[in-house]
Amino acid sequence: MAHHVQDELGILGKANQARARMSPAESNAVSVRIELQADCLAGVWAESVNALLKPGDVEQAITAARQIGDDTLQRRAGRVPQPHIFSHGSSAQRVRWFTRGYERGRMDACDTFGTDRL
Repeated sequence: MAHHVQDELGILGKANQARARMSPAESNAVSVRIELQADCLAGVWAESVNALLKPGDVEQAITAARQIGDDTLQRRAGRVPQPHIFSHGSSAQRVRWFTRGYERGRMDACDTFGTDRL
């Protein structure tokens, strides 16, 4: 859902055009911003349908975000986490951005491209 929103807003197209002109490390950094923004947008969506959610649904989403961070996945694969090759962000970042979207409930809270702190 969140990537569809990004696509409809033109964010994915612009980001992918920029990524095509970048080094692999810079491209990965943009990819992380795209993914963290999607996590935040998912949080905004969850807040907007909060009345429809069952107890524990938000906690389950946060647990999932924690489990699919690049650092966690690299550790599970027996590797030392290497942030310069992350494509989705760390577990802490993914949780932070989902939670930010959920707590603020507004898309303008999800500007991962306009911040230095991911």
